[in-house]
Amino acid sequence: MTDGLTLTWYGTASLLVQAGGETAAFDPFAGIPISRRARRKRLEEMKPVFSAASHVFLTHGHLDHICHVPCFYAGTGAKIYATALPCRTLTREGLPPEQLEQISPGWRGSAGPFTVEVWQGRHCKFDLPLILKTIFSPGPWRHFPHILWLGLLNRRHPEGGEIVFYQLSYDNLRVQVMGSLGLAPGISYPTGADLLVLPFQGRSDLETYAMGILERLRPKAVALDHWDDSFPPLSSTVETTGFQRLVERRMGIPCQPLRRGEPVTLQAERSEKEGGYVGRA
Repeated sequence: MTDGLTLTWYGTASLLVQAGGETAAFDPFAGIPISRRARRKRLEEMKPVFSAASHVFLTHGHLDHICHVPCFYAGTGAKIYATALPCRTLTREGLPPEQLEQISPGWRGSAGPFTVEVWQGRHCKFDLPLILKTIFSPGPWRHFPHILWLGLLNRRHPEGGEIVFYQLSYDNLRVQVMGSLGLAPGISYPTGADLLVLPFQGRSDLETYAMGILERLRPKAVALDHWDDSFPPLSSTVETTGFQRLVERRMGIPCQPLRRGEPVTLQAERSEKEGGYVGRA
């Protein structure tokens, strides 16, 4: 039996995946606290964590998915995989073109011990109740200069409809990674993955909306990320307990929120039973 695959979450959609002695990162991001001092401290803490990755996969170009990539990987040998628009953004911000590999839906390749496949994704559509709740909450008005700065930063990191859905395979295991809570219509996504990493943020009808995605993908287990308050005051912590119970009751599969810095292991079974199991490392 191999040592399996280890997945560790570090907030928002940031993941490190380790197997076969190598590390891959997805959407590495340190968070954006309101305090400048806290932002500097978080970057200093997370840089050595993420710089361990030799392969970096980006789902789309929004600031909470790519803005810290130059800080983490400039001057390293890491290969960064992204669609055309994020590649242009990162080149503008100083990363050399030779460090970037442009991908698109339909791309398939090897990254160390992993096989990686790419499908077209879709960004979560923020609904009006959530937008109004955010606008009229006291946080944005109390920190208005910070909001203006986030707005300018966001304009420098557009998504442009370029969002991808990843499937990573290793040792007969399949892990699917979404960067936002949305799937493209008319796409036949692979079903039955051993683990789906599902971003749980961005809607007022979050449980109903997310269940529609699970019914399309039919994974064997679900790990929730992006549920945290990673760029206040525009974000917030999302309660996951009700959705966990709903998934377990309706689909009969395990559903757990990822916890910052706590590894999760996934290992293929060596019996006649297909699939794998998920457990805390």
